[in-house]
Amino acid sequence: MSEYQYYQFLTIDRLLSAREMDHLRDVSTRAQITPVSFGNEYHWGGLEADPRDFIRCCEAA
Repeated sequence: MSEYQYYQFLTIDRLLSAREMDHLRDVSTRAQITPVSFGNEYHWGGLEADPRDFIRCCEAA
């Protein structure tokens, strides 16, 4: 049985740095990554990271 997952993260107070976007690219090679967003959908498998870590990482910056 497969599970559909859709993830969309948006920045609201600043742009993502090149280093942050590179880190996100390491998490998902198929995601659409811009200085203001990360988006990806999965039909088979899923995100290989804990979505809460995305929030924690950017809160510290």
